[in-house]
Amino acid sequence: MTDLDLALLQADDPIEDVVGAASSTAGLTLKRNRKGWARGYQPPDEAKAVIKSMSGTRLARSALTAGADLAALLALSLAGAGAHVWFPGPAAWVVSVLAVLVIGRFGRAQECMVHESSHRNWQRSGRWNDVLANVLAGYPTASQVAGYRAQHVIHHAHLGSPEDPDIIRYEEFNLEELTGLGGWKLVKAIGRRLPRYNWGWYTTIGTNPATVARTGAWYLAVFGVVGLVAGSPAFAVVAWLHWLLGYALVLPVIRMIGEAGEHRYRAGDTVFNATISNLGWAHKWIVHPHGDGHHTLHHLWSSVPHHQIRRMHDALAGLDGEVYGRQIYWRQGVLENVRVGLADR
Repeated sequence: MTDLDLALLQADDPIEDVVGAASSTAGLTLKRNRKGWARGYQPPDEAKAVIKSMSGTRLARSALTAGADLAALLALSLAGAGAHVWFPGPAAWVVSVLAVLVIGRFGRAQECMVHESSHRNWQRSGRWNDVLANVLAGYPTASQVAGYRAQHVIHHAHLGSPEDPDIIRYEEFNLEELTGLGGWKLVKAIGRRLPRYNWGWYTTIGTNPATVARTGAWYLAVFGVVGLVAGSPAFAVVAWLHWLLGYALVLPVIRMIGEAGEHRYRAGDTVFNATISNLGWAHKWIVHPHGDGHHTLHHLWSSVPHHQIRRMHDALAGLDGEVYGRQIYWRQGVLENVRVGLADR
């Protein structure tokens, strides 16, 4: 194992073909992984210093990113409710529908930030990583960082093994079947899976009655303030209903498309060739916001935070064009068939 591996690997990352006593660095115990797939890729020597430099966290930046998502969600909810005060019926409903659609996208962005915090990529040590992530992104999405982390570390440490919770979901819902579908076929495929899929998501990420209670308290506090400021509890309820509909109807669809596009368990046998990077504009802005589309690199070095991972991808593509640039599996379009190599970008 190289110094770069020790510097960037977290306790949940896979370590390939190593047996023996556990190693540790930066207070993290690195248990030898005998169950998951091998990593399948090592960077050239000239890239290692660049990658290592990108593992630093910025708590303020992550908190501001999540706070901006939260501000957008509140503004969209208020706009949806306000439209029924300011505009005639048809125009008001157009604004409502648009608000609900965009709210679903920002809900996806919040989930991506919870995912980031589960790797302690807001703050490497200390309590603010979990506290801020819960308040700014976790509670609004009916999740808590600790519960999410408990399952997600298994996915990273044992990718491709029977213990991998994501492969269990891929098999249960046959998510790989969605690859290459479009139009009405994709709509029908998502519709058939959606109710059970959404319930399964919350059970997988550890949502429990305590989480639901905290989520309820969070919304009561936020929209209670809205009702006081607006002088109308009814206005606050309508605003909250816009938020709720976006999360109930739109977010699960975006999430399913995103989850279906992250891995190809049937064809892969290493972390590198079983993980897909989703690099198109729709991935960046809708399905995989905040760098979540760079999933291959995330699985190889999960310590690299959202605000650095695109730079890491660009650096590797330049420094290791022969291997990384020619062999990475990626998509430009949403759920299109996988491409190999970046030459046609």
